[in-house]
Amino acid sequence: MRRLALLAVLCVAVAAAGVALSRARAGPAAVEIAEATPAPTRSAEPPIVVDVVGAIASPGVVRLPAGSRVLDALLAAGGMTGDADLFALNKAAPLRDGMRIYVPRPGEPLPAGSLGSDAEKKVDVNHASAAELEALPGVGPSTAARIVRARQARPFARTEELQTRGLVPPRVFADIRDLVTTR
Repeated sequence: MRRLALLAVLCVAVAAAGVALSRARAGPAAVEIAEATPAPTRSAEPPIVVDVVGAIASPGVVRLPAGSRVLDALLAAGGMTGDADLFALNKAAPLRDGMRIYVPRPGEPLPAGSLGSDAEKKVDVNHASAAELEALPGVGPSTAARIVRARQARPFARTEELQTRGLVPPRVFADIRDLVTTR
């Protein structure tokens, strides 16, 4: 019985030594090397350029990062003067490249084409998104998509081209004529 116990201990010791020896000869455990694919980086959006004029400290053209607001443009142009109509502009409105921001004096009308003017509030058929076009009366998703495809092929020179190119029927054009523009 003693011999059997001694033999069992000896077998376990030999097995343990064999495992230790085989691990020592095998070297360190293999390390899996995985090549990480870098996450795609978003390219920087180009800066926007706007014209700030009127009751402003330093009127002129300012360059701002994409995503800027009217307030950013006013500050970049030195701020509004003491005689500016503080409530004439929505200072939180997002900017688009090429905009004109006119800061009026109290009672002064906004020039056509400047931020907040009637002409500026019109939908620009050359730059509007499909969703903006769909907001027009009588323009649904398929008509908006046709307008976007048509302007990609050739920008609109006049709003009448919406009808002459066969994109909207005369009835719809009559409804949207005063709501659209080409810039």
